[in-house]
Amino acid sequence: MISDLGGGDTTELLSMVVGPLDVACYVYWDVETREAFVIDPGGDTDRILSALKDKSIEAKFILNTHGHFDHVGGNGAVKAETGAQICINKADAVLYSEAEERGAIFGVPTVSQPMPDIYFQDGAKFSLGSITLEVIYTPGHTPGGVSLYSESDRLLFTGDTLFAGSIGRTDLEGGSFDTLMESIKSRILPLDDSVRVLPGHGPDTTVGEERESNAFIVNIRL
Repeated sequence: MISDLGGGDTTELLSMVVGPLDVACYVYWDVETREAFVIDPGGDTDRILSALKDKSIEAKFILNTHGHFDHVGGNGAVKAETGAQICINKADAVLYSEAEERGAIFGVPTVSQPMPDIYFQDGAKFSLGSITLEVIYTPGHTPGGVSLYSESDRLLFTGDTLFAGSIGRTDLEGGSFDTLMESIKSRILPLDDSVRVLPGHGPDTTVGEERESNAFIVNIRL
């Protein structure tokens, strides 16, 4: 399923559910330059590439919110067709490099991925036309987990850090519940209630909705 999520005055955004674990892949682009970010292309790359072609847009960056195989499984195929640069936090380099092996543990065929082109740090910014995405370091689900924030469009791509009504699991290797909760408290909840949260699985929400109704965080005080 492909959903047109709108965007801003000069941007467009669509999402599609990809791969056997139903990852939300996002394509976010500037309407004038037609240059795009592809966020977490976890699989079904033929559909992702078809969407790029149908919208007449060019992928420039592949941004991974973290290194789990279900979020990075389509990196290589998208890069091969578009030349887009693969970007991830270096703290997830091991997870990323072991995507094929870790996918096999879960019974999900996953191919090895090409080396990242860019290891980004907290606070890094990526710009395409009118879009600027800022990297916000939000570890806990994985050691190198990040969220990606567009201040102009008030969008926050949270990967598996924060979901509508829930949070990312922390029982996998490298996960930490305390670290995840601190990430949410210190890096996400200070944002305005109107900021739209676009998670790595499931429906979108807002910071305000989660502040008021998410059982994991309603009692957090800043």
